[in-house]
Amino acid sequence: MNILTDLEIIRSAVLFGEIDDATSRITKREAKYRFSYSISHKEKYRAAADLLSKIRNILSGDAPIESIVEFASIIGSYGFSQFEADAAMEYLSNLAYYLKITMDRYNVKLPVFDPKRCGDL
Repeated sequence: MNILTDLEIIRSAVLFGEIDDATSRITKREAKYRFSYSISHKEKYRAAADLLSKIRNILSGDAPIESIVEFASIIGSYGFSQFEADAAMEYLSNLAYYLKITMDRYNVKLPVFDPKRCGDL
């Protein structure tokens, strides 16, 4: 399990306007991280599941985009080998920026995406 791979897949799906694919990936991976946490009780799995839950809330419109950056210290402290706290802050800031770009480019009113509104069809 690699949270960085999951975040990259979610980011690329969002960038291409595939909000449904991103939420599907989030739901599946969040369940796997929660299952792994229930077996191993490693905090990094719980933190990864919480991060994916926060991203799902952002995509559904229940949380502001800027709230994703608060997870930087959590990811940096739970032993994700890809991230230190500073790198996590930069990565999550970039992810928030990509979400804003998507909303602007595709005229997305999260969580609803209508490709006819942005002229992609």
